[in-house]
Amino acid sequence: MARPSRPDSSSLPAASSGGSTTSVGAALADLDNGEPMPNEVCTTSEAARLLGISNTTVQTMVERGELRAWKTLGGHRRISLAAIDQLRQQRSGGADRRGAVATLTVLVVEDDETLRTVYAGRIESWGLPIRLLTASDGMDALLLIERNRPDLLISDLMMAPMDGFELLRRLRERREYDAMSIVAVSSLDAAEVERRGGLPRGVALFGKPVPFDKLQGFVLALSLRRQLDGR
Repeated sequence: MARPSRPDSSSLPAASSGGSTTSVGAALADLDNGEPMPNEVCTTSEAARLLGISNTTVQTMVERGELRAWKTLGGHRRISLAAIDQLRQQRSGGADRRGAVATLTVLVVEDDETLRTVYAGRIESWGLPIRLLTASDGMDALLLIERNRPDLLISDLMMAPMDGFELLRRLRERREYDAMSIVAVSSLDAAEVERRGGLPRGVALFGKPVPFDKLQGFVLALSLRRQLDGR
């Protein structure tokens, strides 16, 4: 993974002639106690992607003091990469101790940002060892799938520039993704889905509003299956 970008230097005071970044750190105050900002930081969106959670959840964790954060002179929030790494290690250790339930990587593909936030909140509330990833369209999803190989894909159908029909068609053309479970969630009824070409084999179709209770049951069953398979 490429290292997240650091704050845009155009919004910060110039460093000293010796190349030191001390003046940059001194210009950025910790949200809690005014400590200088470290060199290794990322944006809220980058932190959300690294942790597999929503931007809103990151902001809530900062407000609770669970993640160290700073603000630039322009008011932009920056998150400590060290704090993110520590949190990921803690979560990984917790999942290992639970052990009884297999950890699943779940990718939600939804172009509505508000609904993506709802997904993140509801899935987090289940209390299951889930690594959540999100994408806003099919092209974004393909890149994440290639890098992360999720256990479960939950995808909307009506998106742009690449819609869910094209995404699912491409995935089912590649044998290496046969083991990935797929759920399509759409406001289209079954007849309209068929009129648009239908869904590939093995894809479950849920309607909207999103039936989170059914999704939770699906995830629990999938987790148990992975556990029994020894994965």
